[in-house]
Amino acid sequence: MARSRTEFINALPQPGDGSPLAELLRAGRVVTLKGSDKRMALEQMVSAAARVLGLNAGEQLDLSAAVLAREAMLNTQLGPGWAAPHATLEIGNEVVLVVGRSRSGFDYGRPELGRVHLVFLFISSPAGHDRYLKALSALVALFKDAPEQRVQQAIAAQGAQAFIAALAGPAARRARVSRRLPPVIRALLRNMQRFADEVDAGTLLMFADVLNHPELLETFVDQRVVLATRGVDLPDSIVRRARGVVRLSRGDMAEESAVQLALLAAAARDLLGPQHRAIAICGAPRSDNFDTMRIEQPRALSSRIFSKASRENVQPEVFERAIQLLLELAEEGREGRAVGTTVVIGDEEAVRGMCQQLTINPFRGYEERERNLLDPALEETFKEFSGLDGAFVVSRAGVIQSAGTYLSPPAEVRVELVSGLGTRHRVAAALTKATRAIALVLSQSSGKITVFSGGKAVLTVAPTRARAEFRGEGF
Repeated sequence: MARSRTEFINALPQPGDGSPLAELLRAGRVVTLKGSDKRMALEQMVSAAARVLGLNAGEQLDLSAAVLAREAMLNTQLGPGWAAPHATLEIGNEVVLVVGRSRSGFDYGRPELGRVHLVFLFISSPAGHDRYLKALSALVALFKDAPEQRVQQAIAAQGAQAFIAALAGPAARRARVSRRLPPVIRALLRNMQRFADEVDAGTLLMFADVLNHPELLETFVDQRVVLATRGVDLPDSIVRRARGVVRLSRGDMAEESAVQLALLAAAARDLLGPQHRAIAICGAPRSDNFDTMRIEQPRALSSRIFSKASRENVQPEVFERAIQLLLELAEEGREGRAVGTTVVIGDEEAVRGMCQQLTINPFRGYEERERNLLDPALEETFKEFSGLDGAFVVSRAGVIQSAGTYLSPPAEVRVELVSGLGTRHRVAAALTKATRAIALVLSQSSGKITVFSGGKAVLTVAPTRARAEFRGEGF
């Protein structure tokens, strides 16, 4: 008996079912192919893949050339009615699958196998090749028995979700959500994966420390999930199931700021992948309530601070450490008073020509290993000298070059800042426009941290709501 559309949708595959193919199927990556020409169909597939990966025009042309070149070497029609072209692209350790379907079908160059109605375009990096092979093997197994019936069933399905369910068959099941979780959390998680499919989000960043019992996420967490935590250890039972973990050192910051920092850290570590969107959900620690959600584009997110040029001048872990120290200063102050300071990171040769000492440099003459920002033993020293007028100048690797440094970017460099930001912010912004460095400015009056890159404010981080009545302004 044919299954109803509702039954198809209820069988929607989720990453939690353990299938390497189901983990790649997304409703937002199903394309209706137009025309009856193989090359035209492949170009439509490449165009859809380029949207998923956020490729520019030149990168899309390179991807198209790679797909067509492989096809010229080996016809990728593997069975009656379906084909599986493949291309290699530097996308971390990810694998992306875009599926095209054509009711009328088209000739694919293997007449003995008939016309192609389904095209499965795989894109993987060298690091993701094994995952691609596993998914391809699952696809071959899917069409091993009654392939014509499976193809026709998929073509006849109404809507992308029903189409995916028709492909996955009755073995597909939802990720299980523990009944011991609070009712609102259960409802949210049950709908989150489907929502992620509908908006084509390949990654869910979840602050597991929101839950009093994060171990209850074990049946839900999979390789699509990146866990985040604020100074709280997470159970190994969920850590080993996740794609990765982002650990923020402090929990006393505004939730929107925590989300921004976690997304940025995950992007810097290539945990968000190349997908078109990533979703982050957060709430107050131990509140059992997710009340903040953000949708981001991973490629755009990382490029705002960690562009290709920036990565050569600023190591992500140094940036994260500077943010952590400034957050602590914003919250604690120094000797009972609020502190304001600036940290300039990277492109130290260019920066050196635009600054001078206001006082004797307290870091001069020490070995580099003794003045590295990443060394926990340097924390109190950094905080002690934060009270000096001027800025800290730090190398891309985290070595503090100087403190109490006067920044003097060229007078002709102009920047546009929002109202309310003072001279310290303006000078830092101008310096980042004149060099490839980034600058972090801690405001003495508000405790807000503003990050500048290329002359623009690209990130704002707020301390706890008790310190200020504002939230992070975003990237």
